[in-house]
Amino acid sequence: MKHRLFLSVAVATTLGLVGCATPFRAPPEVAQIKLERVDSPRVVVTQIWLEREAGLLFVKGNLVKRLEADDTTPTYLAVTRYDSAGAVLRRTVEHFEPRQLVRRAKRPGIGTYRVPLDPLPVGTARIEVRAHEAESNDVPL
Repeated sequence: MKHRLFLSVAVATTLGLVGCATPFRAPPEVAQIKLERVDSPRVVVTQIWLEREAGLLFVKGNLVKRLEADDTTPTYLAVTRYDSAGAVLRRTVEHFEPRQLVRRAKRPGIGTYRVPLDPLPVGTARIEVRAHEAESNDVPL
C-alpha cells in the first residue's frame, strides 16, 4: 500500500513539474495566444502546444489517466477559443486517442490529442483544452 501511495505521489509530482511546460514553441504568428488546460476526475491534461503541419494550425498535447480511474471512454475534450475579454469565439468537442487509456506495467495510461484550429477566429487570445466526463446519455459523437 505504501508503494502505491508513493508511486501516486511521484507521478503527480512529475506531472506537476513537467506537465506545465510547453514542449514546443508556437509559430510566431500565434505565439501571443495563451494556452490553458483543465483536468477532469478521470484524466489529467499534461501538455498543450500549438503547431503547424502542412500549413494548418493544430493544438496538440498529451494526457494521462488518473490512477483511480477505471474507464476513460466517456471522457472528451472541449476546445474553446476566447477573445481578450473572455468571450467565447468558438467551441468544439474532440476526442483523444486512444479513447480507453490503459495502464501498462509501471507506466500510466497515456493518450494524445490533435485538434485543427483553422480557420482560427480573429482576435483569439486564449485557447482552453478542458477534459469533461460525459453522462451516458450525453456522450458527444
